Amino acid sequence: MNKYIVGLDGGGTKTLAVLYDEKGFELSRKIGKFSNFNINEAQAKRNLEILLDDLLQTVDKAKPLFIQMGISGYSGLKDKKQYENYLSTRYHAKVSIESDALIALYAIKKNESDQVILIIAGTGSVLMFSDQSKFEQIGGYGQLLGDEGSAYHLSISALKHILNEHENNKAYCPMSRAIMLAINASDNHDVKNFVYQHEKSEIAALSGHVISNLANQGDKDAIALYKAEAMALVKQAMAAYKKMDHPKTVIVGIRGSFIKENPLVSQIIVNELKRKISGFKLDDGQIETVKGAYYLALKRLVEV
Repeated sequence: MNKYIVGLDGGGTKTLAVLYDEKGFELSRKIGKFSNFNINEAQAKRNLEILLDDLLQTVDKAKPLFIQMGISGYSGLKDKKQYENYLSTRYHAKVSIESDALIALYAIKKNESDQVILIIAGTGSVLMFSDQSKFEQIGGYGQLLGDEGSAYHLSISALKHILNEHENNKAYCPMSRAIMLAINASDNHDVKNFVYQHEKSEIAALSGHVISNLANQGDKDAIALYKAEAMALVKQAMAAYKKMDHPKTVIVGIRGSFIKENPLVSQIIVNELKRKISGFKLDDGQIETVKGAYYLALKRLVEV
């Protein structure tokens, strides 16, 4: 009997759910509200269920159904197994909830033999890799323990640069002055207050609407910050490569707004990894992340 597979890609702003047949042909898709459990777990659950109700209202209930979710902030779900069981009963389906990073990896890793490194850098950052014997994550620990190679980390580095200038009696450089103007800061105390009084996303936004403009205009301090973040991601990628089973070909995917919106970052990553990894192959990113949920579902169906 043919099966239905639902692939779901959930984030902090919106959630995409796609209904596939077993061969991967798309039957329908719906877009709903956020599903990141770290924002509001109860509301994220309601949003998911409204979306799935909408997507599945016309399916043939006699056909087996597998729902594979990839959700940002899924680790914030306190009762993962219990909620999977609840959804399984509600939709008469097998249900699996994983991270959005995992389904992003499976959008690249279409076969179990594929050796893949996936770099994701947006507000935060995470790297995942998989070869024939292991699947691991590097980074992705959040702003308190890392987030190197991200918009947030770059912004914090820029703000620390301002504090360093103050403490060493240096004149503020053009980048520092531009940032202080953007956050309405007149001294080091205002800079500190900005960090502790604003959300991570608001701090990270400095990299997009202030620091990137300066880098594009040739500001050496802004360019140095972007180079440092790019090299942090290269370092993580090489740590992953050294853990892999000496692959002949490594598919490297680069994803996330911080990389895509800053050509300097992507250029450094690609050039450095081409130089360091023999058999380097860049994934072009043309396959939607949600399709990775479909490929992961196929793997899970075989394991069942």
